[in-house]
Amino acid sequence: MFLRGLRRRTGKPVPELVALFRSIVDGGREIHPIASDFLRHFMDGAGASRTMPARWLRSFKVIRKAERRNQRRFERQLAREARLVRDGGSSWLHDHWDARINAFIGTELFYVSRMSLLRSRGSFVLTRNGPEVRVSGTVRHRWFDPYDWDRGRWVYIPRHGFVPIAVGRELVEADEARDFLMESRHVQTLEGRCLDGRWPRRVRAAFKWSLAREGNG
Repeated sequence: MFLRGLRRRTGKPVPELVALFRSIVDGGREIHPIASDFLRHFMDGAGASRTMPARWLRSFKVIRKAERRNQRRFERQLAREARLVRDGGSSWLHDHWDARINAFIGTELFYVSRMSLLRSRGSFVLTRNGPEVRVSGTVRHRWFDPYDWDRGRWVYIPRHGFVPIAVGRELVEADEARDFLMESRHVQTLEGRCLDGRWPRRVRAAFKWSLAREGNG
């Protein structure tokens, strides 16, 4: 969440800190409505987890790049596994990959979650017919991050300038706010084929990914 570093304290009274965050919520609705909504939930949500709209989350390039990173990892695994499948036989592959995400400063995602994780769990079946191996499967993506103000020095917020991250920590300590878990899920399907090449046994592979369900988006 935001910029991370050493913890600091503001030395200001709690009502003043509450008023500051309330003003950020009110002032940010036009510029960053999602970020404002999540900051309001930090103040009023009593720690209940929140589901991020998958469509909004995937609108950010950094999220799609993390998704593609995990897709390529699965593709490389499947190409290797295809070489081991015997003619007329089948094989299953189950695995998961994690991609770390660092949002770009100034984007709305940055104000919601600077650093987060995309965990992709895949399940695939490979079936060989002569030199060709057919691949199909499903990948369940889960993005998650705790919304907290645990470590840091400050963050620049439009119309408010540099705001100490210690404000959030002090509000939690004063029971005026609660950390909570943010998450989002979506599912993709994969169809592909791996074709044996000439010696040494090189595999030519082609894969097609499709969005099966945006779940919460």
